[in-house]
Amino acid sequence: MPTMTDTGPTGLPIGQVLDGLLIPALPARTRPSGVLAFVKLDEPDGSVGWSVRVTSDLEDEEVLGLLVGYVEHLKQNAAAAWDDGDPTDAGN
Repeated sequence: MPTMTDTGPTGLPIGQVLDGLLIPALPARTRPSGVLAFVKLDEPDGSVGWSVRVTSDLEDEEVLGLLVGYVEHLKQNAAAAWDDGDPTDAGN
C-alpha cells in the first residue's frame, strides 16, 4: 500500500503506474529494493515526453553511480558497433 499524506498517496505500486509495459525478469533469488526509471511518455498532444522516477530508498550517490556506469556501458556498446575502417577512404 502507498504511504498516505494529507494530500494523498506519496507513491503508487509500480505495476499500477507502468501497467502494460514489460521488462526482462530479474535474476533468480533476488529481490527488488529500489528503482530508477526513465519513462518515455506519449503526450496528449502527440509529442513525446520523458519522466524520471526514483524510489525514496535510493541515495543520490547510488543514482549517480548507476547513471555513470550505464552511460559508460552505452558508450562502449556504441563504439564497438562503429565501423573501424579508415574514415578518409572513400571506398577506394
